[in-house]
Amino acid sequence: MSTGSTVLDTSISNVSLGSSFPKERYTEIEHEVKCLSIIVLGASGDLAKKKTFPALFHLFQQGFLQENDVHIFGYARTKLSDDDLRKRIHGYLSNKSSSGQTEVLSRFLQLIKYVSGSYDSEDGFQLLNKEISEHEMSKNSLPGTSRRLFYLALPPSVYPSVCRMIRRYCMNQSDLGGWARIVVEKPFGKDLKSAEDLSAQLGELFDEQQLYRIDHYLGKELVQNLLVVRFANRFFLPLWNRDNIDNIQVSFPLWGTAL
Repeated sequence: MSTGSTVLDTSISNVSLGSSFPKERYTEIEHEVKCLSIIVLGASGDLAKKKTFPALFHLFQQGFLQENDVHIFGYARTKLSDDDLRKRIHGYLSNKSSSGQTEVLSRFLQLIKYVSGSYDSEDGFQLLNKEISEHEMSKNSLPGTSRRLFYLALPPSVYPSVCRMIRRYCMNQSDLGGWARIVVEKPFGKDLKSAEDLSAQLGELFDEQQLYRIDHYLGKELVQNLLVVRFANRFFLPLWNRDNIDNIQVSFPLWGTAL
């Protein structure tokens, strides 16, 4: 592989990869995503519209989500049709697509299906499982061999009830080669005790290897090391002082619910 950006001759089409990514690594990734169902719970909310679906679209643009293998399910309480959800998120996705990619965006939107139900509804999650299973069967996937990724774009107060419903009605059978994974994003509780209680509740339902916790404030490490940045950089050192900086403000706008 030559240095710099190149295009690998694999079954993943239109993916530009740097020299640090070996071909065999991406062959393995492509194999792993065969018949993958991505379920976005809280699909009608702001987090899903502004962050989750645009992130999935970016992966689709780069070729990491193959339309022959992947289907995306939105689940929320709001009564919507498939087209209603697609229209809701269209504006956030069109900003992420370059000119001439209207057809790519259209193909991505067709991967999205919506299921309405409450977060403690047995009927709702049974219907969700039915829709997922039908997608898996349409891909000629044997029961229990497919992969299900549940992304909780929800407030932490409903994590336990949602995860109980997932555990009871929507799990895949890992002993047959499939898996189910649960992704939860910060805020994870409102303080240390609530976070520990929430972690214990999820731990009763899933193995640790099935749980993925996302901290979207990864930039806080840089904030904590502002002085290091100042003294390690000859450009900033003479400028970052009381003569040029009045104050430093760090804002965490999570309405007091984050840990």
